[in-house]
Amino acid sequence: MADAKAPPRRGRARRFVVGALGLGALVLGAGNAWVALTTSRDIVPGVAEAPERPVAIVLGNRAFADGSVSPELEARVSVALELYRAKKVEGFFLSGAFYPEESYDEPGAMAGWLLRRGVPRQAIVLDRQGFRTAATMANAAAHGFRSVLVCTQPYHLPRALYFARHAGLTATGVAARSPPARFFVRAYIFLREMLARPEAVVEIAVRGVRAGSKS
Repeated sequence: MADAKAPPRRGRARRFVVGALGLGALVLGAGNAWVALTTSRDIVPGVAEAPERPVAIVLGNRAFADGSVSPELEARVSVALELYRAKKVEGFFLSGAFYPEESYDEPGAMAGWLLRRGVPRQAIVLDRQGFRTAATMANAAAHGFRSVLVCTQPYHLPRALYFARHAGLTATGVAARSPPARFFVRAYIFLREMLARPEAVVEIAVRGVRAGSKS
């Protein structure tokens, strides 16, 4: 009789799955909310509202072997150039991935883009160990920067500033334009960032912000 009253195995499994999904949703929601809330006051919508800082950090994105940059990366380096021309910053910290064996160089492509628009070479610092957002911020701090502007798209700014703060940087985010994209691309970016923000919280709690690493 006692066995007859026990819940069916299928019911237990269903409750376990529902509970696990609920816990996962709670963790994702809490991580996203924490990163967004703790950085929201440090984001400005454009160049006019940006404070003056010694350097603009430009976070890497897709570049091409011929030295050209993707629309998203061009938007990031464009807003950094606007900051420079408005005398909001004195120079650039260009950080991204570098794979010489594949002729892939995000910082080099960004530097070339700026040089072609009249920026002097001495105003540019290249960080070819910026394989991850966390590494970029750690590398900037190791280079001696303490107060910076961060240039990237709005979806990326909260996580970038979260890493910057924990790297010891006083950072203000300046939103770059988000180029038009298909719905599936926008959905992918949204989901990727939703997962990356809680991961950032865990990473900071477990190991902190580490300098240049591909892992």
